[in-house]
Amino acid sequence: MTEPVAPAETATAPTIKPDAVKGSRGRRWAIGLSLFTLLTLAGLTATGYWFGWPWVQAQWQRFEDLERQLDDAQAEATEPTPDVTALARAAADQRIEAGLASVQADWQRELSALRARQNAERAESVRQLSGRMGRVEDQMDRLLAVDRRAWLGQEAVFLTRLAGQRLLVARDVDAALALLEQADALLRDTGEPKFEGVRLAIARDRAALAAVPRVDQVGLYATLSGLIDQVDKLQLEFEAPSAQAEATASSDAGWWAQAASGWHAALGKLSDHLIVRRRSDEIAQLMTPEWAALARQNIRMLIEQAQIAMLSANQPLFERSLQRASGFVALFAEQDPERVSSIVQTLDTLQSETIAPALPELTETRSLLEGEVERLGNRAAP
Repeated sequence: MTEPVAPAETATAPTIKPDAVKGSRGRRWAIGLSLFTLLTLAGLTATGYWFGWPWVQAQWQRFEDLERQLDDAQAEATEPTPDVTALARAAADQRIEAGLASVQADWQRELSALRARQNAERAESVRQLSGRMGRVEDQMDRLLAVDRRAWLGQEAVFLTRLAGQRLLVARDVDAALALLEQADALLRDTGEPKFEGVRLAIARDRAALAAVPRVDQVGLYATLSGLIDQVDKLQLEFEAPSAQAEATASSDAGWWAQAASGWHAALGKLSDHLIVRRRSDEIAQLMTPEWAALARQNIRMLIEQAQIAMLSANQPLFERSLQRASGFVALFAEQDPERVSSIVQTLDTLQSETIAPALPELTETRSLLEGEVERLGNRAAP
């Protein structure tokens, strides 16, 4: 490459003015700068062409190679190729199925082993249970009859003991008879000959209880309550004759009656200051209302004490309470003779009542029955 050479300027020597000289010098600088710029650009362009053209050619060749590879790839894509996703899914399914099959096989083996072990244990348990049941059945066959008789005998012992307690605590003859009848029925159901002696003892006790006189506690209690009501109505206060009654009696009677009434009036006046009584009297004939109420309360307490003694079957206390009440009521025979006589007669009659008849003891029968049941249990023991 050759650069253009500027034609040589020929110098002339015309006459130039100073302003013209300055103008021409400026134009030369502008032209020179333009030329320098053009030369620089030309040099750069030549240098770029010299060094950049091979690189451009290399890039172009590479671009063509890429286009050719792309065409080959498109051509290959048009040909039928296998589905990679389907193949991967199929391979994964196969692996999963293989894993599941392996797990199922292991589970089946473990289940079979466990089932076999359970069957063996069940068979062993059944064998042991059968052996135990056989031994129990043999023992029950030997002891069933004896055990049943022992159970019935124990229940009869309990009923006999309960009958004795009812007699001792409540003196309930009817309840004791019923309990002994039940005990005898149980012994009869056993069919054991060894209980014949016990049944004879129970029969003797039942006969003795049937012969015990019955105590009418309700009737006795009601009778004593009626006596208490009569005691509350006793007239124990001394009532002096009124002046009006004396005046009526004096007007109707003669002179002898008037004289007698005057004499009695003088004695009555004197009795306010002087009281004469027999030595056998235990209380004064003249009683104030307060002392009369106290006397009634004393009699009432004695009769109530007799009621309590009757309910508790205390024969000595019952008789002693009635005797004291009768003696105390008899002291007031002059104040209320008819009522006092009725109360005293009833109290004396009640003293002959038997409120605590003798009861048979069931300890011998119970001891005999307990001994027989114990011997029967010892015989039943293996």
